[in-house]
Amino acid sequence: MRLVIVCLFLSLFYPVHAYQINVSVATFPNTPVFLAGYYGDRVFVADSALADASGKAVFTSDHDLCPGIYAIVIPGKLNYDILVNNGQTLDIRFNGTAEATINGDACTSAYAGYSTWLNTKPSKQQAVERREQLIGQYPNSFLAVYLAAQQPVEIEETSATGDISQMLKTYQYRRRHFFDRMNLSDVRLLHTPLYHETLQYYISKFVTQQTDTLIHIAYRILELSSENYETFFFVSDFLIDYSLRSKIDNVNRLHNFLQRSRYMLGSKAIPLLPAKSRGMHFLVKDENLLVGKIMSMSFTDTEGVKFDQSSVKSKYRIFYFWDPGCPRCLSNVPAWQSVLNKYKSKSCFGIAVNTNGNVQQIEKRILSYEPLCVNVSLNHMQECERIFFADSYSKIIVTNISGDIIGIFGSAAALDNFLSLI
Repeated sequence: MRLVIVCLFLSLFYPVHAYQINVSVATFPNTPVFLAGYYGDRVFVADSALADASGKAVFTSDHDLCPGIYAIVIPGKLNYDILVNNGQTLDIRFNGTAEATINGDACTSAYAGYSTWLNTKPSKQQAVERREQLIGQYPNSFLAVYLAAQQPVEIEETSATGDISQMLKTYQYRRRHFFDRMNLSDVRLLHTPLYHETLQYYISKFVTQQTDTLIHIAYRILELSSENYETFFFVSDFLIDYSLRSKIDNVNRLHNFLQRSRYMLGSKAIPLLPAKSRGMHFLVKDENLLVGKIMSMSFTDTEGVKFDQSSVKSKYRIFYFWDPGCPRCLSNVPAWQSVLNKYKSKSCFGIAVNTNGNVQQIEKRILSYEPLCVNVSLNHMQECERIFFADSYSKIIVTNISGDIIGIFGSAAALDNFLSLI
């Protein structure tokens, strides 16, 4: 009982905050101070405070800051980057405007020391060695992840061949292994200036500006970012914006591919997303028309018996449109079936629709799940070809129990991201 009373007393007089950053800037008393954050290529104000007569300001909130790079800013006077890790109670005392003493988190202090050291203009090799030292000193930390993403890709001796120049050999190797040390699905890196800069540098310096090459590279980057729905959204938007600004020939093919591959949500799916993500969507054009198409299509099972969509009582029906002559369709089957296995508990039911109109089934590749295989009727075959195989990427349709389309997905990874949220 005494312990409960003591804890209650402490909570009243010493409230617990998710983050508290105490800043001391003695040279700028009675001045507004801002805590700025990075998100892709944008900078936003995460918090603000007014320094008192002695130059002390406090940023505090009941909500965590996402780990990332933030800046203490006094417009026109101070702009100092700090690394925010899991330890979010920090004391920062400025010695002028270029240096600070930081207490409270080892990784944040180490990054501050590293940043100050960079001002001495070390050589590239010295910077590489210092980053490797810190990565080894703070393994598995966000600091290590952030510094590793800045390390250059090292050329393997065995990659050398005698029939091409060293410059071309280096270029090809670095292009293939450019993201080996940077995890594009790590959402923490989105909260640094590095994520967007790296994407921009790679696609403009390492990628031939031709439509087919850009489509191939875009697909690879989307795959690398697809383990997290937020990074997938960001990369999709980045690539679509790049395609809109590009002046290459046949740029419409690139843009259409990206639109089809985008995590596309129907209006009924948006309320199912976390509140902060509801503005990050791409509404399907002519969605009502598409809903009508799905509901009006007639299917038969492999025995030739008409399949009634309303007979499926599961909460979500996940249609996989495929064609026996489409290599990508067959190669994506295991991933699609794996997602169905993963979300059985959410009442998901898989329906494989053969748009070729014959009785061929998808091979049972995952033993723990056998999807219902149906065939589209002959009068809908051409329609399916036009709707679901344009650009060969949009093949997965999710409907609710009423038959309304709530999502259209270009990959099993995007489907997985969506089902993890609902």
